[in-house]
This record gives sequence, structure tokens and C-alpha cells, in this order.
Amino acid sequence: MTPAKARRRRSGRVSAENAADSVIAIFKRLAMEPVKVPMNGRQQKVPLAEAIILKNHIAALQGDKNAQTNMWRLVERSGELVDQNDPATAGKPIVVPEKVWNTEELLEQYGVGIVQSRSPRTT
Repeated sequence: MTPAKARRRRSGRVSAENAADSVIAIFKRLAMEPVKVPMNGRQQKVPLAEAIILKNHIAALQGDKNAQTNMWRLVERSGELVDQNDPATAGKPIVVPEKVWNTEELLEQYGVGIVQSRSPRTT
């Protein structure tokens, strides 16, 4: 096979995983694209995703029922309405902190001590 044929793209060899990654990458790139939005009487650049949420928030405050529903869904899906103090709804902690040892307890636990060195000579 010649080098030119070896480098050609072979049809039907795109894996689903690479295709999904590229769609996610495209979506992230578009969501982070800066757009100008009027804020406090002047234009400010914000990511497109933030601009969409801001516009939806403004519409919800003006009484738009669809925008209000969108905002409630966003808050629910982000987990902001979960009571973090209730383990039944928030789940149990993944890591439980261990007892913190002070120096004396740690040395006693392992049966070691601190060796005092002589003071350095000064001449």
C-alpha cells in the first residue's frame, strides 16, 4: 500500500465514543462562546450558557410561566433544594474524618520520642 493510501481516511471507522466526545466538545465550545449582554446599562461579555440563564431568569421574574418552570428545573437538577443536613436525602458522607492526634499522643502510640540535639557551636 502506498503512503498516500495509508493516510486516507477510511469510511465506517468512526467509533461511537469519539463521535460522542466530539459532540460534547462542540457543545462545550458553543456554551463558552462569549456574547454581549446588557447589564446595568452597559454591554458586558459573558459565556453563552450564562447569558441564556440570565435571560431566562429575567423572563421568569416578568411572569413567563415557561421560564419559571425552566428555572425551577435547573435549581432542582443542580441539587440546590436538597437538605444537606438530612442523610436520607443528601446521602451519607463518602469520607469520615479520623481522629486528629496531637504530637504527644502520636509519639506514645508508636513508642518513640524526640531526640534533643546539642546546640550548634558558635565560634
